[in-house]
Amino acid sequence: MQGALSGVRVLDFSEYIAGPYAGQMLADMGADVIKVEPPHGDFWRLSNMIAPSESRGFIGVNKGKRSICIDLKREESRELVRRAVLRSDVLLHNYRPGVAGRLGVDYETVSALNPRLIYVENTAFGNAGPYAGKSGFDLVSQAMTGIMAYEGGSSLPRSIVTTAVTDISSGMFMAYAVASALYQRERTGRGQRIESSLFAAGVAIQYRPMLSIESADREARDALLRDLDEGRREGKTYEEILGERRPGRAVGASGPYYRTYEARDGYMVIACLNNRLRRAVRDVVGVDDPRVEGEEFAVFSLETERTQQITAEIEGVIATKTVAEWCAIFDAKGVPCGPVRLSAQMFEDAHVVANNLVVELDHPVVGKIKMANSPLKMSGAETGAGTSSPALGQHTRELLSELGFTQEDVAALVDSGVVREWRGGE
Repeated sequence: MQGALSGVRVLDFSEYIAGPYAGQMLADMGADVIKVEPPHGDFWRLSNMIAPSESRGFIGVNKGKRSICIDLKREESRELVRRAVLRSDVLLHNYRPGVAGRLGVDYETVSALNPRLIYVENTAFGNAGPYAGKSGFDLVSQAMTGIMAYEGGSSLPRSIVTTAVTDISSGMFMAYAVASALYQRERTGRGQRIESSLFAAGVAIQYRPMLSIESADREARDALLRDLDEGRREGKTYEEILGERRPGRAVGASGPYYRTYEARDGYMVIACLNNRLRRAVRDVVGVDDPRVEGEEFAVFSLETERTQQITAEIEGVIATKTVAEWCAIFDAKGVPCGPVRLSAQMFEDAHVVANNLVVELDHPVVGKIKMANSPLKMSGAETGAGTSSPALGQHTRELLSELGFTQEDVAALVDSGVVREWRGGE
């Protein structure tokens, strides 16, 4: 028995978690997923290796694939890529804006070769809005979409560490978008471009925090944001502002380079998952850490006491400037970073608005609501539902009618209790 996507070939240029997880989901459905890696391999291979060029993290998101190692910076690689594109159905990547073009795998180039190709790009923040082009990993997305603050805790804002929540959800969104685009291609004969981002996924998965019911939540949300603004002006801490829901200290997978810090006026995160980024942080804050030389990073190679000392040194430096000042400094060095945000701030966030990540709908029972929109953009199809969740039995009559039942038949089915229909305010 073949998988549902048997016969579909996927070129997976992505690294770390989100893109690879999408490719793994497609492989689980029977697709032939080709993992295209640079000479040193996906950087996720090199994090806390359990064997040469193998790590638990890498193994966990690349099941069912075949691997090819190509140096895309070499001109000779272009013909390899060209032939692969001509024989493929899907291309996945998570390069920062501009990198795909330099490597010859940008949408314009590959779609001209293969108009049937479905091209999926995942970035930290997408290609529109004030955060476009900014670098980031899962921790940054958790901070900037409100997830961390919502988690609560006892000290610093706490991230979800049991899974890379925005990475994994972004990968799932990409996989289902690919499946949708493949279906549409069967009808149109053409591929298309799909965009997603960790930020968009972080907004979309917050089905509770990112649901604002006008009649019930507006006053509470406004009060929370008012308390936040007033508390900041009065110099209060997050603990004092949020009361019992105090954000907690996160112990990241990369020691002091992937965690929350308290700046002079609030909380922020830095998220470094390779040594180039860790060296940038080290040089900016002026600490001595021999672990960040070379490409492999073994987080436990220094004793706990020294690791804590390095962390304390960075904490002391971070506390001397504001969140905005540090973000400007780290952004200039390409270090993924961002302020810790509240979910309630997302509804009016300029980047959320620019990317249409929140939609206002009319619910048949509770009235006006705002909630997360689809995090995906497809060049050949609309995304995002235009209606709220239905009331129980709201569409019973029209659906039965579409199945050929007469109104008399429907009435009899309702009267007998076989089906149930919604009767407005009853």
